Amino acid sequence: MVRLIFVKLGYSFSGLCETWRTELSFRQWFFLVIGSDLVALFISPNITLTTLVVAFGFLILAAELINTAVEAIVDKTTPEIHELAKKSKDAASAMTFVTLLGLVSVWVGLLISIIGNK
Repeated sequence: MVRLIFVKLGYSFSGLCETWRTELSFRQWFFLVIGSDLVALFISPNITLTTLVVAFGFLILAAELINTAVEAIVDKTTPEIHELAKKSKDAASAMTFVTLLGLVSVWVGLLISIIGNK
């Protein structure tokens, strides 16, 4: 059981490393998330809102990993331009955008909280 967990962690680490190496967008999201988390840690008066900022940052990275996986499998399956391939890729991209909206909404709440405490 423990061995299986370590094997699966190896797959996860491999996926992270490969995505980091090949996907500029993942690296861009990563640095945005790190910046967002650090700013929240320094300015947030509320641990709950800080935790939400961090959690939504992880969700953005997870969404981008799924987006990368969808793009890779679609490109392998159908190299020509196809309506369903476009639909799949656009939906996966939209998932990343929707998670970004979640992070933005948490930041709005955090900023309202800061302004309200002054």
